[in-house]
Amino acid sequence: MENQVRPLKTMEKMPDLINKYWQDVWERKKNGGLVAWVSGASPFQVLSAMDIQVVWPEGYGSLCSAAGASGELCQQAETLGYSPDLCSVLRNQIGSTHGNIAPEKLPWGGLPDPDIMVCQPYCPGIYKMWKKWSEFFNVPLLVMERGRIHDAFTKEECTQLVNDGIEELQEIIIFLERFTGRRFDHDRLSQRLAFERKASDLRLDGVEMCRNIPAPMSMFDAFANIFPWYLRRGTPEAVTYYQELKDELAERVAHKTGSLMGEEKYRLYWDNLPVYYKTEELTQKFASYSAVPVVAYFPYVFGFDPGLDLKNPLKYIVEFNLLSPLNRGLTGRIEWINKMVEGFSLDGFVMQRSRTCLMNNMGQENITETLIEKTGLPAVVIEGDLCDPRFYSDSEVNGKIDAFMEILALRKSSMDNMQTVPIRS
Repeated sequence: MENQVRPLKTMEKMPDLINKYWQDVWERKKNGGLVAWVSGASPFQVLSAMDIQVVWPEGYGSLCSAAGASGELCQQAETLGYSPDLCSVLRNQIGSTHGNIAPEKLPWGGLPDPDIMVCQPYCPGIYKMWKKWSEFFNVPLLVMERGRIHDAFTKEECTQLVNDGIEELQEIIIFLERFTGRRFDHDRLSQRLAFERKASDLRLDGVEMCRNIPAPMSMFDAFANIFPWYLRRGTPEAVTYYQELKDELAERVAHKTGSLMGEEKYRLYWDNLPVYYKTEELTQKFASYSAVPVVAYFPYVFGFDPGLDLKNPLKYIVEFNLLSPLNRGLTGRIEWINKMVEGFSLDGFVMQRSRTCLMNNMGQENITETLIEKTGLPAVVIEGDLCDPRFYSDSEVNGKIDAFMEILALRKSSMDNMQTVPIRS
């Protein structure tokens, strides 16, 4: 009998939580409130503290992907002359703002027009599209630099980048005070950061529980569970959701209940981005082999908080974005993944290559080769994309997974036989 996936009860609350977010967004806009479009790594916290409603176009792209709507929106962008090689998240948003699809037919009605845009460029296309949108909507664009952590990075360089970031944030706050006609509320910022920190700790506690055997959830669950964090971070609702999720996962761990109904035989690392429009199929495909992706770097990108100090809110915000596991050189990324091998008892690597994400693909071939050499574990490279399903081939991906799982089975059988061979004196 084919292994089945055990669903998490807490996740049943997610649709209502997501829908409530979009209701709040549109209600704020209709009532004359200010709306900001921000890139994923932007210091949105200072905007929220100024009572500006924040929306993330990249997050909207992921939601459209999960809803099965992103493919058509990407094609809409291409009819306007944008290359299919452009980041599919950006094409998704271009299709929603400039395409010929009526707003009422877009997931959650699309995004409300922005009153201001904030961008911290972390990949090649972000700044250019934010600039184009700011011109299209005729709204101010605030840009904050994001320092890159390379393999020879020093403490002095880190200190300088943090200090520069704090100065930029202070300039942004001065502009926002003039723009809104309101004084910046430092107490409100501290309160929202406290909620954000709590929700972050709870969510990552859940991810870390996957070190247990069997893992209480798969990374496909963790990918979906990023949405409440992304949309409701800094709110009590996010804290409540992740507390309930952590409690459910802790109960599973206590009773040695895994994410699968049957045995968990293979524990895998998932690289790069989720493929949201194929989550259900991929979950069941791996489950059919009693395999579970138990760790990935993607959940750590959102809310990774290595003991940062909340006493200095602006410094916290800068370091929060700077110290992301993704913002590292090749050696740093390899070392991070290599630590996961033993910590999560891994059997192999699934290296998903997102076709149009240059930043995430950078160096992935070298990372894969080095990990195989260092660990001796097998790896499979599958190609997909975050928002454009045309770059995903069911037959190709399934064929590669079948071959990969056959290798894992042979490897496991060989190791089991070695352990049972009697030692001759």
